[in-house]
Amino acid sequence: MNLKFLKKSDIILVAVLLIACVALLLPKYLGNKDTKLTAVIMRDGVVLESVDLSTVEEPYEYDLDCSPKAVVTICPDCVYYSYAECHDKLCMNTGKLKNAGDTAACLPSKTLVVLEGTKDKNAPDAITY
Repeated sequence: MNLKFLKKSDIILVAVLLIACVALLLPKYLGNKDTKLTAVIMRDGVVLESVDLSTVEEPYEYDLDCSPKAVVTICPDCVYYSYAECHDKLCMNTGKLKNAGDTAACLPSKTLVVLEGTKDKNAPDAITY
């Protein structure tokens, strides 16, 4: 290779950085799938509904009874804003919440949906080497 602007050390540095980025993102996407997910739906900081997703058999819609109107769809493995009357519809663009810690908010209607996960209390929070 006769590249005047890239040296062998530059290529190695880029490869190491890419590997580090992938290693940091793996726990988010390949995390523990055995966690029990609970969808917490709030309006004005008050919990309206707390749904254990493992008990949901069929998808259903939950009307948040707010102005502007917003509707959340609750599925066995995810939660998402399916309808919103706000002008920008950013809450609908957040997509489906599937992992513990995922959050979607509709600021005009002052609503928030958070997925919380519970895991074995005897398991360690983190392991370092």
